[in-house]
Amino acid sequence: MKRLLFILMTTGVLHAADLCKQPSPEVMAEAAGVKLPPLPWHVANVWWDFEKPVEHFTSLEVDVTIDRDVPSDYNLYISPCGIAKINGLQFYGGIQTNINGWATKESRERVHRGKGGIFSRWSSDKTTPIGLDHVRTAADDCLVESAGYEGEFASVRRPFVWSKGTYTWCITKGESDNGSTWFTCSIRDAKGAVHEVGSLRFEGTDFTFWERHSAFVEVYRTSKIPKSGIPKVKVTFGWPRLNGKKVPLKKAHAYYPDKGGPDSPDCAWVKAEGENCVVDVGPIFKRDEAKRRHDLVLGSKTRTVSKIASKEAVAWVDTNDAPDLKEWGNKAGTLCVEWMPKIAALLPSEGFEAPREVTLYFDPAMKGVAHAANGKITISAAFVREHPDDWGMVVHELTHVVQAYPPGGPGWLVEGIADYIRIVKYEPDAPRPRLDAAKASYKDAYKTTAMFLEWTEKHHAPQLVVKMNAALRGGTYQDGLWKELTGKTVDELWELFVKTLQN
Repeated sequence: MKRLLFILMTTGVLHAADLCKQPSPEVMAEAAGVKLPPLPWHVANVWWDFEKPVEHFTSLEVDVTIDRDVPSDYNLYISPCGIAKINGLQFYGGIQTNINGWATKESRERVHRGKGGIFSRWSSDKTTPIGLDHVRTAADDCLVESAGYEGEFASVRRPFVWSKGTYTWCITKGESDNGSTWFTCSIRDAKGAVHEVGSLRFEGTDFTFWERHSAFVEVYRTSKIPKSGIPKVKVTFGWPRLNGKKVPLKKAHAYYPDKGGPDSPDCAWVKAEGENCVVDVGPIFKRDEAKRRHDLVLGSKTRTVSKIASKEAVAWVDTNDAPDLKEWGNKAGTLCVEWMPKIAALLPSEGFEAPREVTLYFDPAMKGVAHAANGKITISAAFVREHPDDWGMVVHELTHVVQAYPPGGPGWLVEGIADYIRIVKYEPDAPRPRLDAAKASYKDAYKTTAMFLEWTEKHHAPQLVVKMNAALRGGTYQDGLWKELTGKTVDELWELFVKTLQN
């Protein structure tokens, strides 16, 4: 978790121009101690189970909201229609950062057109080839494809420069001829403009939509970008509408594939917000297997979050799942607003602009104390109830938000600096924790390292923590820095410090 924290906090500080920027999947996987499966990666799947199938199907609509612009140097596939079936015939589609395919039905040269919409279907058994006579383009800039590398399919794609905002992905029943029916895909933007993608032909004239629906977010590969990064992004899927109406729902759930494909490194969570399903994509981590599949309770009351702000900082406080802690949470938010600029001033480095916002979430199911990640501090509600006076814990976690270190630095020093801010700067008059000289090590992190840093600054190197912080943030820290700054190695300094504990 600590190494992932370093990775997280680099984003948005060092790469402000790309709000999706994260370390490479390889770096994040190494930090998390996991292996990367082959692309494509279904980072999250959402499933809705309806009360019953919908007869006489004429249209499907799903709203999708993207919280930031995703550059086209990522391969991101947002699919409001992961799998749908009408009369047993499967189709799928959505929007991609890099659509590709054949420029004409006669060509077999793959071209890449950047962002766009996609609508595809499989053949009835996925093994019998399905030709391009099942495809109708909407304009000359459309791309088509008929192939069998992921089951026999036919597809139409069309360039459409989507960005941050809300869109509605639509499938509409069209005309029938010779026992088949055309269905047209279009994308409607927030202003109501309709962008037609193209049409596919399905066998039959009267259709029943099955009793389920799915959506997914995927990182895929192309010949243009064979190894895509994982963009940090939040994608919200709305409640599916069939024939213009919300479908009565039995339940909804999220699933994160890791065995059986398309497998993915764990880098996303799905949560319910009102009637919507929100997919939050971020750094790679190790998932608790008990949470690989979980229910989504839709239609619940919209969450309210308190905003506490000054000219220098903003704190968002979410106590929806622990309402008895609202007063405590607001005090913690006030503390963050006061101390975020102070910590930034205590831990400066050249060219660094510290974060100015933090979210506090109180988790009723969390074991342990708290952790910070991606500008969010998650705090155990149970811990707060048992330790209502532990405000230093908040300052420690807030320090992690400000640190914003890249991966590679020693965890004991990162945690030690966070506790240094807590113990030395926030709680200077509190009694110092007692250390066992026979058992303690400077690599114990937290209070032990904090007190060691305090002693070293006082006796050997003023401004030691500021310089260590700059080296960690710049990714240049090495153990030799101790001798460079103090004239002694870290082990020599520790031996001297331990002697003070024995007096």
